[in-house]
Amino acid sequence: MNPKQSRARAGWAGPPMGPGVRPLSELAPGDMATIVRVTGRGPARRRLMDMGLMPGETIEVVRVAPLGDPVQVKVQDCNLTIRREEAVSIYVEA
Repeated sequence: MNPKQSRARAGWAGPPMGPGVRPLSELAPGDMATIVRVTGRGPARRRLMDMGLMPGETIEVVRVAPLGDPVQVKVQDCNLTIRREEAVSIYVEA
């Protein structure tokens, strides 16, 4: 079985690709969006969701470090700082 077949069997549909859907890492400070999907696997995905990064939640980018890592976001009146590699796995719609 090739990797594409194993992902399909596991229910992985890939990143959502619709008009206006993009990774959180592409937003600029001050931008607000709605979380569409949190991708990733295992404990990293679970940790993001435990912090409140759930589909349907509104998220605001507060600050981005000069080199792009980390990213400070605001969700449910909480300020969170996440790595850029984690921000890439969060898809939002403006």
